Amino acid sequence: MRVRLYGICWLAIALLITGCASVQPGYEPPTLEITGVRFDPSSQGAVPQFLIGLRVINPNRQPLHLSGISYNLYLQDQRVLSGVARDLPVVPGYADQAIEVSATPALFGGVRLLAELMNNPQLNALDYRVEAKLDSGGLQWPVRVQEQGQLPLGPAAR
Repeated sequence: MRVRLYGICWLAIALLITGCASVQPGYEPPTLEITGVRFDPSSQGAVPQFLIGLRVINPNRQPLHLSGISYNLYLQDQRVLSGVARDLPVVPGYADQAIEVSATPALFGGVRLLAELMNNPQLNALDYRVEAKLDSGGLQWPVRVQEQGQLPLGPAAR
């Protein structure tokens, strides 16, 4: 009985130390930027695939080891593309890394977006939002990042 109690105490201490070690003072969440969206020429089947170019910026000293990422692209608050990826490259500390991930269109979000565009033909720009969950694995919590802005529909003003 006494051995079991000591074992439980040591396990609790080990978990406490591990939990405190994963909390890093001064840690800043990474930044995610879209660098492009294009049709995937290698997509096959009835559902087209798109490639989303992402730039992950690591503002911390420690390298960012990404086990996986899940992401959604919204236009006019309608989810139009989503996907997941794993086995991503390491983003060194104080550096950025360009990655390209595959995404699948969301049928109903695309239909709602088309209906909105047809009802509002004078629209000059589309509001966009990218939401992503970056998972570095291990005992650390996933980091959620978001980017938003506007995509102009007409020629650029000079």
